[in-house]
Amino acid sequence: NLSETLSSGINAEYGIAGTVVFSYVTVIPALLSGYLWWRKSTAEIKLADTLSLYGYCLTLFIPISLLLCINYEWVRWLLILALVGTSGGVLTLTVWKVLSQEPKQLALIITCVLAALHVALILLFKMYFFTSTSTKTTPSDNSTTPT
Repeated sequence: NLSETLSSGINAEYGIAGTVVFSYVTVIPALLSGYLWWRKSTAEIKLADTLSLYGYCLTLFIPISLLLCINYEWVRWLLILALVGTSGGVLTLTVWKVLSQEPKQLALIITCVLAALHVALILLFKMYFFTSTSTKTTPSDNSTTPT
């Protein structure tokens, strides 16, 4: 949990997060560009454009991840919904606009897959880094103590 780690020190497991983000920002745009190139698509989107799009969509993760340190679960979920709406919205609307020259069914499938991958990344971060592992314990009822 990132909020617990910030109070206790940086852990080496956050290298996994770097690997996931780097893979997401490079592999998915490369696959999208490669697929459109392979189809000889009329969509005017280059690899540099898709890399930039994904990079810009992830910039919102920085302020949201700082706000996710707030220790109220309902606030965290509201922030996650805001992140999905803004970051995912920019990604899907941009891809949809770029793919407007493609057949509508193909454009819809590609856009939905990219949106699902984006939501999966956001939920992965939420579950892996911002889910509280500590539970509040309450004193137990000791009414059965021996006399």
